[in-house]
Amino acid sequence: MDQLDEIWRLLVTDENIVRILGQYNMGGVGKTTLLKKVNNEFGKRNHGFDVVIWVVVSKDLNLENIQRQIGKSLGMSWPDKTVKDEKTNDIFKVLKNKKFLLLLDDIWQRVDLEEIGIPNLGNNTTNYKVVFSTRNLLVSGMMEADETIKVECLQWDKAWSLFQEKVGQQSLNCPNVPELAKKVAEECLGLPLSLVTIGRTMASKRSLQEWQHALCVLQKSASKFS
Repeated sequence: MDQLDEIWRLLVTDENIVRILGQYNMGGVGKTTLLKKVNNEFGKRNHGFDVVIWVVVSKDLNLENIQRQIGKSLGMSWPDKTVKDEKTNDIFKVLKNKKFLLLLDDIWQRVDLEEIGIPNLGNNTTNYKVVFSTRNLLVSGMMEADETIKVECLQWDKAWSLFQEKVGQQSLNCPNVPELAKKVAEECLGLPLSLVTIGRTMASKRSLQEWQHALCVLQKSASKFS
């Protein structure tokens, strides 16, 4: 079972008891990509939710920015002078009568759901679900997650396939480049963001010297890779 199917099972099957689901691991491992897949999947499958809400939180927690994103999903907007508590009440009034899924991407600390207007429905697992991504497993505990999934790095076959896709065949068809390309891909450690970023950077590189230089830089310090 892949991780998207696992999340789907935890959220919508009849026997599930999950209200809040966390997914975690280091940056670049694909947490946002997986959460986007969840969002897209709920747009395609019959799931029974009235609304699916996507929110990007990021490191600097800004509750009013979160409220604006929620409001946009609900077709709501407020004058600039509207205070946070008013927005909280408005969001609460709309969501208390809806079955909703809230997706929170990239949270670095606890987000007080009630403070932004999310109804406290106790142990009710049918009317609402929350899924979030974080780099820190401790945050999952602070969010009182019922289940937490570790988003794993890509296995080699998928990592190499993704890297080849981003580099393109023009570069990979050059003599002796494929072997160096594999070594460069291995230095990405299965991290999708690294594979995509470095693959795109190397897409225009056709000489062995360029690939050897890239490998040398990655082996010494990946952070110096342009």
